[in-house]
Amino acid sequence: MTRSYQMLQLALLLLLLTACPSAEPSLDSQFSPDSGTASLSWDASAGTDVAGYKIYLATASGAYGTPIATTSADVTTYTVTGLATGTTYFFVVSAFNLDGTESTFSNEVSKVIP
Repeated sequence: MTRSYQMLQLALLLLLLTACPSAEPSLDSQFSPDSGTASLSWDASAGTDVAGYKIYLATASGAYGTPIATTSADVTTYTVTGLATGTTYFFVVSAFNLDGTESTFSNEVSKVIP
C-alpha cells in the first residue's frame, strides 16, 4: 500500500469520525469500592449533536445486548446497583444523537464484585 493511499484512508477515517454525530465516549475504569455496585464515568462526546449516552453491561467480554440505561447528554456518570457477588461484569458506553444514530462502543472496563 502506498503512503499517499494510506494518508487518504486516514483522512477519510478522520472525516468519518468528525462527521459522525456521536463520537465514541471514553469510559473511566475507576469503580466504587462498594460491593454490588459499579460507578461509571466517561468523558463527554466531542460531537455537537449528542442527545445522550447508552450504558451496556455484560458478564462476558464483548457480549453486549440491550442497553441497561440511557442518560441525557449532560450526564456522564451512572451507578449500576444490584450486581451479584463473585461475578465479573463488563461495561461500555455509547453516544447517540436525536436521530438515534449511535456511536461505536467506548473502551471496555470490567469489575469483579467481591
